[in-house]
Amino acid sequence: METSDLAGVPLLQGMSDDQVGAIASQFREVHVRSGDEVTHEDDHGATFFIVLDGSVTVKVHDEKVAELGPGDHFGEVALVTGQRRNATVKAIDTCRLAKMLAWDFSELIDAHPALAARIATAAAQRQND
Repeated sequence: METSDLAGVPLLQGMSDDQVGAIASQFREVHVRSGDEVTHEDDHGATFFIVLDGSVTVKVHDEKVAELGPGDHFGEVALVTGQRRNATVKAIDTCRLAKMLAWDFSELIDAHPALAARIATAAAQRQND
């Protein structure tokens, strides 16, 4: 994945181009068709995602709780807490996502404490919603 793909992602604000480039190298680009499920509530979580293009809907117990678009992220709650997925995420339209696997996610948060704090805050907010 290219550094430019992650430019402007709010989660990565304040990081240098070199840092974002190193992070970008840990992501893989995936394409999801409209209506496809990206994550499923109660599954084990092994991936973290950033929406690059398109939009997704987030449902908890079949109730829509959020809609996410470019620059937004999801999947961190299961990785931070070690619990099962707390939501189902489906593509509203064709999406381009940045996908990071759990072991790369662990390395990411170990290497970037400020980013780890942002992710932990987001995970805590989503657990309380």
